[in-house]
Amino acid sequence: MNDIDTETDTLGWELIGWDDNEQATHVVGLTRAEILRIRDLFPERDDELLETAVYEVKPARYSALRSAIPHLKFSDGLEYQVGGFLLSP
Repeated sequence: MNDIDTETDTLGWELIGWDDNEQATHVVGLTRAEILRIRDLFPERDDELLETAVYEVKPARYSALRSAIPHLKFSDGLEYQVGGFLLSP
């Protein structure tokens, strides 16, 4: 097992759509395999697995994200972000 696999055993990821009231109204959990498919769509990232920050998902990226992860859906009027978090032990 390599270092990346060990590090991600305790990580989870989400795509979150925020409404005008700053409420998370659309939340989709993402797997490590899905993150590996989309990480290169975020050249501004500071890390390999989108785990140390939240990254804005602009509408121009929706099509590429859906191509990489077909089950993703985006709702009009929401602002999307993707990022990682530590899982509870």
